[in-house]
Amino acid sequence: MHSSLWLITPKDDHEFNKSLKELINSTLPSDFARFKCPSFIPHVTITSDIEPSKTYGQASSPQQWLDNLALPADFKKEFKEATVELEAVEAGEPFFKKVTLRAKKDENLVRLAAKCREAGVLVSEQEAQKWAETEYAPHLSLVYADVPKDEAQKKVPLIELQLGWEFGSLFDCCGGTLCMGAKLVLVDTSKPIEEWVPIAERELPWVKWTMARSLI
Repeated sequence: MHSSLWLITPKDDHEFNKSLKELINSTLPSDFARFKCPSFIPHVTITSDIEPSKTYGQASSPQQWLDNLALPADFKKEFKEATVELEAVEAGEPFFKKVTLRAKKDENLVRLAAKCREAGVLVSEQEAQKWAETEYAPHLSLVYADVPKDEAQKKVPLIELQLGWEFGSLFDCCGGTLCMGAKLVLVDTSKPIEEWVPIAERELPWVKWTMARSLI
């Protein structure tokens, strides 16, 4: 059974995180009232398919494994950041990607994903880099549901308006930057969704969350 590494906001009470939770837990489920839309922690998946018995199960604790995870050493806050730039609302077929905020494939975000893939899935550096460049599709999910894709697609213009309502003032006051810093968290995603909670976390001050003006 597999686990995942996520990026989440650094503080639960940050305005950006509170707005995301309002969208995920209340606003968007009301758009799909005929369907069950479970709540979940706002996050961007960095890599999944982590097998505990071969990775953090070999360490003294999940926290020790995450603390020892080799990440790019040259990343620095306000110098060489990994940027999560949310750029478009998309509807998809998969349950876990029914409505997402697509993120730009920032070069440093790709580098971060590759390093996490290498250590988490136990593949070579070359394999991890190829995966990050060709398969990794960073996104922030907004809705989990068994909604037909065409029905979800019809809601996209409404959701774009709701995003503007939630994030407009934050975007304007901070020049497009929604949040500085992140936590890299390890989550046992083999459990039911309501039990998806971090079992280890690590501060990443060099992550920046932004949003494209076209979304506001």
